[in-house]
Amino acid sequence: MRFGPRLSLRFYADSRPHAFQTARLHKGAVVVYNGAELVEEALGFGVPVCRYQDGTRFSLNSETFIDDSEKNPTLTKIYDMNGMASKRFHGLPIAHGSPLARLLGVSEKGYRGFPWFRAKATMMLDIVSLLGMRNEYLESRSKGRVAVTYREIDRCLRIEAALHELSREGLQSIVFANEQGGRSFSEYMDSNGMKLHDKQIEPWQTIRAEWATLHSRVFNVGFRLTTPSEWFMVRGREVVRDRISWSGLDLFRADPPQVVEYLVEIVGGSTD
Repeated sequence: MRFGPRLSLRFYADSRPHAFQTARLHKGAVVVYNGAELVEEALGFGVPVCRYQDGTRFSLNSETFIDDSEKNPTLTKIYDMNGMASKRFHGLPIAHGSPLARLLGVSEKGYRGFPWFRAKATMMLDIVSLLGMRNEYLESRSKGRVAVTYREIDRCLRIEAALHELSREGLQSIVFANEQGGRSFSEYMDSNGMKLHDKQIEPWQTIRAEWATLHSRVFNVGFRLTTPSEWFMVRGREVVRDRISWSGLDLFRADPPQVVEYLVEIVGGSTD
């Protein structure tokens, strides 16, 4: 989908671009500027993540269908919610409740919740990573499928998701990730006049605003979301060494309807 001679959105039928820890996960729309993908480790626009009582589900498989008709061109990805995150040490799973698992849990909560703790938590996570700890996404029992249709409308990406085939048993909430690379998209602004940049954008903060924007000052391109009725929007950005790099405006809701619709507005970028 093109938004000008230099700016476009790219989709993959597989899990490309295979970056960092999310290499196996299937992605949504990827921002491309002058041929360079700006998604880094992020999931792209319009990707479902489902939180269940027995663990969060991601998509390790999908089917892709294209309707290239002139009147209403669309692309549909059907995400199979069949993957779970697993921390492993030298290839072996870290047992739930073990001392290492508890230490990692405390560090991750501190990292996300307390800016003053972030440097110490990052150092500790770096050390255990060097010692052989990895975060992987492994296949699990599928919780069903989510069909997401993408279409371009007036410099917006319209996202329509059908949740009819998703299991509701034990479902706590659903998240729609709208993320691109953390190194590229490092400026935040919202309808309340709040402006943040770089490390001021914390990993997971609920937004109390009508709309919010993430912008890349290097490429002069950004994306804006308006909070849909009865949904919550959260902003986040993480850049940690060569392991993590994402920046996003995610939507979440505890009791999602069967059909979800929202717009991602593409802002900036050269139009000449």
